[in-house]
Amino acid sequence: MTEHAHTDSHWDTAFAATLLGKTLLMNLTFLDDDGEVQERQQFFGVVIDATEHEGIVLDLLGEHDGDTYTLPPQTSAIQKAEAGVTSLAGDKPDFVASWIIHGAPEVANDLDEEI
Repeated sequence: MTEHAHTDSHWDTAFAATLLGKTLLMNLTFLDDDGEVQERQQFFGVVIDATEHEGIVLDLLGEHDGDTYTLPPQTSAIQKAEAGVTSLAGDKPDFVASWIIHGAPEVANDLDEEI
């Protein structure tokens, strides 16, 4: 299996196009080598770009207003938000994504501080 074929199984170009201008709530859970939760992060933003090669770019809102965050190009991890779903700040997203990450949390992209 080629790398491109693997990416295709997680990328839906038509769905990615529907994300533009929509709000997305991200929930990240970081696990250590033993599978224990090290940290949880949540952030919220508007999708300003979504391409298979660059990923999904959020213009963050709330505490990190004005910063951007780039997610991997995996539309398969994104679901329509159910009624009543809100961020910790009370924002109502159009879509949500929850990821479990094995390894230490790292500050990514152009955020000045940890989320």
